[in-house]
Amino acid sequence: MLPILLKIRLTTMAMAGWTTVAAPVPLPLDAVTLAYQARAATPVEVKLYDENLHVSATVLIDHLGNSDEATTKEIRHLFRCRVTNHERPIARRSLMMLADVAEMYEGRTIEFVSVYRVQRGESLTSPHRDGRAIDFRIRGVQLRTIRDYLWSKYTEVGVGWYPSEQFIHMDTRPTMHDTSWTFLKGKNHYNPYWAELARQPQPVLQARRGGV
Repeated sequence: MLPILLKIRLTTMAMAGWTTVAAPVPLPLDAVTLAYQARAATPVEVKLYDENLHVSATVLIDHLGNSDEATTKEIRHLFRCRVTNHERPIARRSLMMLADVAEMYEGRTIEFVSVYRVQRGESLTSPHRDGRAIDFRIRGVQLRTIRDYLWSKYTEVGVGWYPSEQFIHMDTRPTMHDTSWTFLKGKNHYNPYWAELARQPQPVLQARRGGV
């Protein structure tokens, strides 16, 4: 028997194909809304690899960060604190971003370094403590590319670049200011130049880089 989310995905794809053929003219607003809702409910295959325990897993997360009950439980266990083994729900918006990254780099494995952390010494204000942060890399994809993609697309987030440790930190921080940083020589360097460039309109960015 197919998982419920996979059934939804197959049904949505079939509906999308039918709609394209049957509606050569612009769709009415209601149809656009339905199409958006259908896409939001379409699951994304997220391939994961635990850098600490060397465990692989594949989960389905939709575009809103939702998953079925069994998958939600599996994600909690996969992303548990590696020191205490405690588990907690992972923020839905963080999972939404994770699904987006997985779709952007379809077929590649997201290698996660750390997610939920509550061990001694973890800051009380750390987004890891709330299950809102994910440290990860994607083999074969430059960290700069992932970093700029996240920072240019999302707001109310934290994006950190760890070039020496070879991972990207992303977190969600609703109602808070965006925060960007580069971690070098044991210190966070906030508001780095790459963050300014990543959010500039493309024509301006191309001009500054010498493009046409």
